[in-house]
Amino acid sequence: MNDRHESLVLLAVLAQRWDAASSLQRLEPVDPATFLALCTSADVAATVHATLARVGNAGLLGADVAEGLAKARAKTRLDNLLLVARLEQALDLLIASGIRPVALKGVDVLHRLYRAFDERALDDIDLLVPRDRRDAAIAALERAGFTGPPAAERLHWFRSSFELPLTSPGPVGVTLEIHWNLGQALRYRIAPEELLARAVPLDIAGRVILRLDEHDAVAHLLLHHVQHYFDRRLKWVIEIGLRAQSPGFSWPRVAERVRSWGGSAAAGLALAHVRKLFPGMLPDAAYEALPAAAWRLAATMPLRATHPLDFYRGTRRRAVQLAIAAAALERPWDLPGYLRHRAVRDRLPDRGGV
Repeated sequence: MNDRHESLVLLAVLAQRWDAASSLQRLEPVDPATFLALCTSADVAATVHATLARVGNAGLLGADVAEGLAKARAKTRLDNLLLVARLEQALDLLIASGIRPVALKGVDVLHRLYRAFDERALDDIDLLVPRDRRDAAIAALERAGFTGPPAAERLHWFRSSFELPLTSPGPVGVTLEIHWNLGQALRYRIAPEELLARAVPLDIAGRVILRLDEHDAVAHLLLHHVQHYFDRRLKWVIEIGLRAQSPGFSWPRVAERVRSWGGSAAAGLALAHVRKLFPGMLPDAAYEALPAAAWRLAATMPLRATHPLDFYRGTRRRAVQLAIAAAALERPWDLPGYLRHRAVRDRLPDRGGV
């Protein structure tokens, strides 16, 4: 599918560059089906609808696009109602067990950074708990009907990751992920106790839990973008910009965090992609604090994409993913050990162990 033109229009709308969006639309009207599919794959259909409606420009891209975006936002509204209900149920269970979790990603920003709860799609629920309360948190949820992976797969998650997925009870299951750290083993050195110490209160429907300090949250989103191989989901990129507008935000402080985690190389590459997507979203201070090393950009140049949304091409191929991961390693000499770790981690339990 050739969606380059639609991608340029999408980026202009999300950046609220209305002259550019209108000019592109006059030059060549977007194909409705292509534009709507792009909004869905980028996970921003509801955000696009809200952005257009807010400035009274819902019909900018034509009646078919306006109708499709309205339907997508209505679905987001229903989906989010279900996820928020399950979130509140999970929080009640955890708080009753003496566990006050840290909200991650969408759970944190939905009510803080967006004007309405249906402007941003929630895909799942992400909560961070102390490592020594991990098992108690999982047990509290499972006693209430949440289901986790079977024993062998669960052991695989425990050994290879810092998270465990559970599915809520009911006819429509919601995924809830319990995290006990961020990042990836052997790649980053994140101290979860420091994250928890810096976390600040967050109120969700009268339940006082925690959220990450904004600098930790932005540092996490930058590494998260690399861990997802620079994919097209734009909502996380947008939220880097929204978080960076908070009072007292400091890009040098973000740089200190990712440097202490061993992730400044990855963060620099992530910011290079952010700059391609939304050139004016972040100040120069962001790129000065976390520059992408010239040699890393040069090493990955054969993989670079010309598409407006993509930084690299072929990122669904395993070889490309490993090449990107290698280029983003803080210390290149760690590559052999990292590749050995990945080979062991990626073996599923029923294919020879964990």
